[in-house]
Amino acid sequence: MRKSITVGVSGGVDSAVCVMMLKKAGYRVTGVMLGMYGDDGDAAADLSAKLGIPVIYRNVSDRFDEAVITPFIDGLMSGATPSPCTVCNPAVKWRELKAAAEESGASMWATGHYCRITEHKGKRYVTRGVDPVKDQSYYLWRLDDELLAGACMPLGEWLKSDVKAMAAELGLGDIASKRESMSVCFFGSGGYASLLKERCDMNAIGEGPVCDASGRTVARHKGFPFYTIGQRRGLDIPAGTCVTRIDAAANTLYIGRPDELYTCRITLGDTSVRDTDEFFSSDRMTLSVRGIGRNPEGFVSVRKEGDRVAVEMAGRGAWAVCKGQPAVFYIDDRVVGGGIVCDE
Repeated sequence: MRKSITVGVSGGVDSAVCVMMLKKAGYRVTGVMLGMYGDDGDAAADLSAKLGIPVIYRNVSDRFDEAVITPFIDGLMSGATPSPCTVCNPAVKWRELKAAAEESGASMWATGHYCRITEHKGKRYVTRGVDPVKDQSYYLWRLDDELLAGACMPLGEWLKSDVKAMAAELGLGDIASKRESMSVCFFGSGGYASLLKERCDMNAIGEGPVCDASGRTVARHKGFPFYTIGQRRGLDIPAGTCVTRIDAAANTLYIGRPDELYTCRITLGDTSVRDTDEFFSSDRMTLSVRGIGRNPEGFVSVRKEGDRVAVEMAGRGAWAVCKGQPAVFYIDDRVVGGGIVCDE
């Protein structure tokens, strides 16, 4: 008897190829499409016909708003820079996919993430995908044993270019040719600025000063939640400067040189660690403070400070670290823990 598996599908090329891979491997595949922000089920029916599998539609918009969108907005309004995808995956996407698998009698569930799952000393770990440009392990650091137990991510062994080529060969060229969004799924074409204007009274915040290190006003901004550390776009500020500090209470941005934003020490709260002994004793652990991009080089050391974790980095350390940002730890390619950057 063929094994049953559920696959999270979105209409994009990655989940479509994931479905086809699993069908070719002999699985009986059921798709699960999550309606997270007011979708209806028509897209699920269309995708079912295109992929030749049943597709279950689950409206999770209320839960998504409560668990992901509202905390994201609250974070921005406090001067933080949260990452909604690292919340959505464990709190909504993977939990709903697992529930759908159990309800349909499937023994496994899969996603189209460019990551792998490996085992180490009897535990399953999210592990970097082989495509360094598409690796998404940073966004899955909160997945626990329960969510990883029956999970698989087939695309973790492939390059994105190979996946798009496979899609064309499988007759999915129309899906493969779609332009991929590089933004968070619920931002829309206007980015998070449009979301803030829709959900918050930005007029109550209004414009504010942009100050240099001496406190002298050098420009004006449109409201602190529209900006983040390291940003210079959208600001009429001197060449060679960027935002170095956000004072949410005073609706004030401070600017300075980009090289001022390197730090060798950060403090994390809301931590999740897979193996405490390994985490606090390892001398070859590395750190990512953003998914793909400028990350600290070399190994890091960690220690407990009350209910927080202090991180020390070698060399120049990390650049433009923001309050509310996830920091994710790796040993080799395994995700071994993570936390949220706190104020010092």
